[in-house]
Amino acid sequence: MARPLVGSGPRGAAGAGRRRLGAAGHSVTPLYHQVYLVLSQRIRAGEFDPAQPMPGEHHLAAQFGVSRVTVRRTLAQLETEGLVERRHGVGTFPVAAPAPMQDRYSIGGLKDPAEAGGRAEIGTLSTETVVPPPHVAAALGSDAPLLRILRQRAVGRGVPFTLLTTWLPAAGAALLTRRQLQSSQILVALERAGVAILRAEQSVTAEAADERAAEVLQVPFGAPLIAMSTLFTGTGGAPVAMFEALYRPDRYEYRLSMVRRGDRWHMVE
Repeated sequence: MARPLVGSGPRGAAGAGRRRLGAAGHSVTPLYHQVYLVLSQRIRAGEFDPAQPMPGEHHLAAQFGVSRVTVRRTLAQLETEGLVERRHGVGTFPVAAPAPMQDRYSIGGLKDPAEAGGRAEIGTLSTETVVPPPHVAAALGSDAPLLRILRQRAVGRGVPFTLLTTWLPAAGAALLTRRQLQSSQILVALERAGVAILRAEQSVTAEAADERAAEVLQVPFGAPLIAMSTLFTGTGGAPVAMFEALYRPDRYEYRLSMVRRGDRWHMVE
């Protein structure tokens, strides 16, 4: 029997300790969603024969170490998304040619993540001055209140897939108008206001969706998300802005183009 689909949860997820599944240290991602992620990937990869039924509920429950109720919920989600066809009295069959994943955008590049994605609609959720969390205060070198801008990106029928948090020190925020603060092009507005942006440091990791991210991105609490953080600095290394973006992994991928010059590789736009 395979080991149950639980493990160490991603670090840094706010509120993760309040609704854990199982023993302390286990993933907060709902079990049905964990099974769904694995099966959906296998179906898209063609690992199941469309002419043959997939393993039954008992087999899948034993394989993943979950209950049959969890398996039924997983199969229901797969059916809703057009990945399987459930035939009464016969079994569950993978769809031979499932619809391709919709609108997968690149998250590469050191620019405002709200600018990528072309047709995406951007909406501001809130703009307020708050005391920054410890990791933001440490990155910016100050625990003074910061302007926090929360924005959501959506596409198509309003399907949300990015939650953006912009942190601005008071000095930079004071240079911008309300309209500029509502714009997705914060960096452009800062440069036009005379702020030099000379360096950017970027990191990519994974986080579990907390209550706010789960609600905004319409994913289960604890679902895995791509997390990108970018710190922009100016003259003398002074912090200018910090962006934190949470991406639904079913809508994004990290792409990077490089060219070779001599014996070195260089990034290109």
